Amino acid sequence: MTERVFVFADEEELFSVMKDIDCLYCRNPVTASKHHLKKRHLRFAIYYKDSGIGKFSIPCYCSDGGHGRSHWHCPMCLKILQRTKDYKIHITNHGVEMTDKSTVELQPTTVLLESIQTDNEDKTPANNKSACQKCGILFTTTSNLRRHERLQHSQDQQPILCIDAKNAIYVTPKDLHGPRVPIHIRKSFTLQILLCELEECWDFMKAQAQSGNPGKECRHLVRSNHARHYAPPPSLCVNSLEEMTDKHLLSTSEKQECQEMNSRACIEGVDCVYPIFWGEHDLSERCVYFSVYTDLEDKWCQFGRTRVSFDTKSGNWKCLCERRRQRCIHKCLSMWWLFQERLELLQNALDVNAKRDAVLEEVVMDVDVVKMSPEGDDLC
Repeated sequence: MTERVFVFADEEELFSVMKDIDCLYCRNPVTASKHHLKKRHLRFAIYYKDSGIGKFSIPCYCSDGGHGRSHWHCPMCLKILQRTKDYKIHITNHGVEMTDKSTVELQPTTVLLESIQTDNEDKTPANNKSACQKCGILFTTTSNLRRHERLQHSQDQQPILCIDAKNAIYVTPKDLHGPRVPIHIRKSFTLQILLCELEECWDFMKAQAQSGNPGKECRHLVRSNHARHYAPPPSLCVNSLEEMTDKHLLSTSEKQECQEMNSRACIEGVDCVYPIFWGEHDLSERCVYFSVYTDLEDKWCQFGRTRVSFDTKSGNWKCLCERRRQRCIHKCLSMWWLFQERLELLQNALDVNAKRDAVLEEVVMDVDVVKMSPEGDDLC
């Protein structure tokens, strides 16, 4: 009897394994034709890279899964998983890199390409169906298409960055739409931590725990499964701080505070300022965000870090701290990093503020002239 294999390097390997025999991955006897394999298994395949080699797994319908439902056999540990999403997470824990068919280096067979081309030719607008741009599968409703794209092709995933590997702190957008304001989360199985900054997420996970599902994560914590590995940003340099002071961008007291805070962060072994550029993830580039070390734990900095935002068009700075409407140490630290690494962004804001100050100065001068002029004089 032919041994079942649950991972393949190319489609020819799959076709050759079951040549002229019944399908090994179906409960009921059915000829393992290329048409059957494509329609029943290949169209739902999960693609990934293992040690840089492109591979894929196909769903199975054997009796091991119970009631003939589709399930997945892990090729590494032989564990059976029912849901596609759980299988992706499981094999990712084995060290593979998830990808999709468009990026993995697999060579499709001529028969499969001809079959796909024939299927595409048969599609007409009269069917009133939506096709997936990645794999060409048709869906009767847009919601089903969006769900397929999200689960099978990892679309609509929000970016998530590890900003503190020591304390397992990540940043990810709070909402799916509008300004992608980042929030902090903490997730570490080693430290046994599952925390999110949002109170609504706390309530959600608490309710799930009371319902007998203590491991349920909020939507932000779930994103950590595809988080980008920690990459240290450029460190803050004292020379750039001295230059800012010489140019009167910072006062002497602010300079001293910045140096002390940066020193405390270095002693703690974390980054004092971690920049967040969502523009690198195909999101809006207008606002630049910073995760800033605070050496405090309060409602506005639950994990010892706060969020500072900088509007590159208006030049406005915002911080979550108690001095949010004033110039605070966290804004100064963020300005220090921006001055050192992305001076062009800060320069644009300074030019905008300079023009604004010039206009205000002209208005004030005009008012003074009006007050000093005798009544009845024509100023035009």
